[in-house]
Amino acid sequence: MSQLPLFDETGSRSLAEARAEVFECRLCDLWKSGTRAVFGSGDPKARLLVLGEAPSETDLRSGEPFSGPSGGPLDEWLARLGLTRERVWLTNIVKHRPFVIERGREKNRPPRASESRACGVWLDIELRAVKPQVILALGGSAGKALLGKDFKISQDRGRLFPGPDGSSVLATYHPAYLLRLESPELETAEALVASDLDIVSRRLAELA
Repeated sequence: MSQLPLFDETGSRSLAEARAEVFECRLCDLWKSGTRAVFGSGDPKARLLVLGEAPSETDLRSGEPFSGPSGGPLDEWLARLGLTRERVWLTNIVKHRPFVIERGREKNRPPRASESRACGVWLDIELRAVKPQVILALGGSAGKALLGKDFKISQDRGRLFPGPDGSSVLATYHPAYLLRLESPELETAEALVASDLDIVSRRLAELA
């Protein structure tokens, strides 16, 4: 493949080309893990794009983003918006799974800044092809990828920011974060996410 994938502004066709090319990507070292790449999926003309951090171990087997435990809460969040995953575009900052070995087992790790920058080529293709009106960033890494290194989930969560090509960006917690919480922190986080989703819903309605 070429060193940088080409974008031809033909919408879903460019997504199909990128999906085929991403399996041969060598733009960072994540491919050396031997794991498969997981490209985005869903509606190629979706009004809402959901951006996560990286594929999970389950995603590597299914070939689809958010197919593991995080997918359950995400489906509930989309239902609150009156949507399904078939009507949005789901993707991640990086397309290969970053992990470390701890006590003989693989453990997820956040993507490094260099990996996010390199994989930004693929995200740029997705953003330019889908042209979402609203982007829901899940977690701090996704927020930083779209809004810059100064983004902090603790202070910037739940706020609308100008995004790429006239889109609006709102960051909330990643479903995986909530899965690690217990009461009463879980109920507090769920209420905050619900509030964030209501902001997304209102923004989509304004742009309809």
